[in-house]
This record gives sequence, structure tokens and C-alpha cells, in this order.
Amino acid sequence: MSKPIVYVDLDGTLSPSDVLLECCLLLLKQNIFYAFPMLWWAFQGAWVFKTEVSKRVDPVLDHLPINPAVLERLNQLKSAGHVLVLASASVYRDVQKVAARLGLFDRIIASQDSNLKGLRKLQAIRADSHGQPFVYFGDSVVDIPVWKQAAVAFGVNTSAGTRAKAAAAGVSLNRIDSNRGGFKVWLKAMRLQQWAKNGLLFLPLIAAHELNPVLWLTMLWGFVAFGLVASATYIWNDLMDLSADRQHPRKRHRPMASGALSIVKAFLFMKALGLFGFALAFWAVGWQFTLVLLIYTVVTLLYTFVFKRTAFVDVLLLALLYTVRVIAGGVGTGIELSSWLLAISLFVFLSLALVKRCAELEFLQLEGTQPQGRGYRMSDLSYLVSMGISSGFVAVLVLALYVDSQNGNMLYNTPEYLWGVCPLFLYWLMRIWILTSRKEMIDDPVHFAIHDRISWGFVIAVAVLVFLAS
Repeated sequence: MSKPIVYVDLDGTLSPSDVLLECCLLLLKQNIFYAFPMLWWAFQGAWVFKTEVSKRVDPVLDHLPINPAVLERLNQLKSAGHVLVLASASVYRDVQKVAARLGLFDRIIASQDSNLKGLRKLQAIRADSHGQPFVYFGDSVVDIPVWKQAAVAFGVNTSAGTRAKAAAAGVSLNRIDSNRGGFKVWLKAMRLQQWAKNGLLFLPLIAAHELNPVLWLTMLWGFVAFGLVASATYIWNDLMDLSADRQHPRKRHRPMASGALSIVKAFLFMKALGLFGFALAFWAVGWQFTLVLLIYTVVTLLYTFVFKRTAFVDVLLLALLYTVRVIAGGVGTGIELSSWLLAISLFVFLSLALVKRCAELEFLQLEGTQPQGRGYRMSDLSYLVSMGISSGFVAVLVLALYVDSQNGNMLYNTPEYLWGVCPLFLYWLMRIWILTSRKEMIDDPVHFAIHDRISWGFVIAVAVLVFLAS
């Protein structure tokens, strides 16, 4: 007697991701204004939506994450002599790509003339198995009709609600639970280490020698609000870069790229963070600060959708996003910002943005791979290094001019101490760039500085000199 055929769902089961949603993200990445026709297609039905999206996007699925626990179980069943069939509601073209990549399945069942979901999938499985007993791997409520008819039903990372409805329908699920990230995955998606950049909000208070605790508390709320909105933009940026991140040696471990956090959950989390961040900014700091936060968000979206793949414009926008934080700190506290502070900020952050790009290229060069989703080539590396070092040195020059300016003499009792900041600043920048050229710099210089003892020593030494000058 032949063994039962094993039917395996793709989205959420074999892969923790969803091919249709990934296609939607690719379409939005091509042109954000596709959001409007996508709403119209969705109104006309699931099958119309799928076909219209698939006409315009041909996804590369070579790096689509695969659930290792499911793959291991399927390999065991294949070795035991079972026929494996990949049965998915995704369009035939995309299901065929995944099956060809794995080389594990004997055939596929997928959407061609209608949306192969729920009862339609059950009918297709019955026709394929000729009424014989079968095994089914699924993950969601829509799989319950198939589970009910299966000889053996496997539930992959099913939610408590799905399990309850399956049990109510008389389905006994064999669970395969491989999600082990938990709360840490959500925190990782927020990139909390990047919140250190929002410390720039306090720079106007420090530069103005302002000790009013009310202003510091206000800006502390602003720090949290800015962090929440920034985290929302990081999640959106990761969603837009899924394909490129999966081909990157380190970024492929990010929650969305690896499949640890689903696209739907990431999108809802992003919306919640953004809305709460703006509400907190308006309530705790004021409408002017909220307006600057909105400008920051718009510039970030422009960077993601338009300029991220444009050489040089991308690093200029990154530098601007750092500087906007300084401006937000001034607006939120009512402190007038000097042109000296803004000029120093712009050149320093341009240098650090170029460090980030150069570090990425250096690491990819070490791995023997080419940059994906960027406007740079490996041959650009030497020029980017020159630009970055020059920007850092210009920032130190502006600082030196400030020390000897009328503004410096008015604000500091003994501004001569500030001259000590210049060589320290030069040393720190030169060290950053040397480490980058040695391929010892990780992608993000801010993350590096947070964990670098010499960088902390630099900050403490500067703080002492500023205190003495005051």
C-alpha cells in the first residue's frame, strides 16, 4: 500500500514569510503611488489583487527564508518514501520558483485560474490525491477545512486562536513550533541601539549651558517620542530592503529578513510605534517639535523610496537626518541654534555617514560580493574615503574657528580650554577612519562608538574640557 501524499503550504508554513506581501512591498518600492491602485484591486477580490500584483512584479525568491524545523520533517518524510507536494495559494510562477530552489517536491499545486485557498485548496488536493489519505502542513485558520480531511494534520507556528478554532472543528493538530525569538525579536526590530543618535536632541541644552530641569525633562519625553518614530522608520526601511538584506552577510539576521517577525506583524508594530511617538511628541513637547519630527519622517521616507540608491545624495540625507535631531532639540526647548553648531554637526555627520557606506563596501569586498540596492561600486571606495576624511577635518576646522570667535568668547569664560577638544576630535576621527580601512569597523559607526571604550574616553575628556572652559 502506498504511503499518504504529504501536502505542504508555503506562506507561513514552509516559509515564515508571505510571497504575496513581499511582492506588494517590491511594488511599493518601485513606486509608492502603487498604494492607490492596490486598494482598488483589493476591493475587487483576492484573485484580482494577486494577478495584478504578479503582472508587475517578478520576485527573486532564492533567499526566501525557509522554516528549518519544517524542512527537517519534510526531509524525513521524503526519506521514508512519501510523495511531497507544495500546495500554496500563491501564484503558480512563484511557487514553482521555491520548489525548484529546494528540489524536494515531486510536484506543485498553486493558484492559476482562481485563488487556491481554503475549500478550493481542499478540492485541488482531493483531485490530486484521488481521494486517498493525505498529510497536510498548514499554519492558519483558512487551513482548517484541509486539516479536517487530512489523515494527519500538522500546525506550524499556529496562534492560540487558530488552535482553539481547529480544536472546535474537531482537528487534532501535531504542532511544530519554531518561533523562539519572543519579546527580544520585537526589541531587535526597533533597533534600540540606534536610539543613541537621539542624544543629539540634548546638544542645544548642553551647548547653551542650560540647567533648567523642566527643559531637560521635556526633552527626555522628546527623546522617547523621537526614538519611537525612528524605530517605526527603521522597520519600514527593513521591509523595503528585504531582498537586499537577505543577501547581506549580517543584515540577513534582522527580524524581517530572517522571517523571525512576519511582515504583517512588523507593519502593525510600525504603525503603533509611529502613532504613539507622534502623540507623545505633541502631548509632552509641543506642536513645533512634532512638526520637526514630521519633517524628519518625511525626509526618511524620501531617503527610503527615492534617494537610498542614489550615490552621494544618500549620505547627504543621512547627515541631514542627524542635523534635524539637533534642530528638533533647539525647537523643543526654545533655544536658538547657532550657525556654528549646525555647521559642525553637518560636517561631522556627513563624515560618519560616509564611514557607514565605506564600512559596508569594505566588508562586502572582504566577502567577495557586490553591493546590492545601493548606487555605489567597489571602485568608488577610495573616493568615498577621501570625502569622509575631508568632511571630518572640515568639522574640526569649524570648531577651531568657533573657539576664536566672538560667540565662543561670549559663552565661555576661558575658551582656551576648548582648543584641547580639537586634537582629541582629530584623533577620534582619524582612528574611526583607520579602523574602517582595516575592515574593523562594523556597518554603523554609532553602534561601534557605543561599545568602544576609547570613544567613551573621548566623550568624557571633551566634557571635562567644556566644563573647565565654562
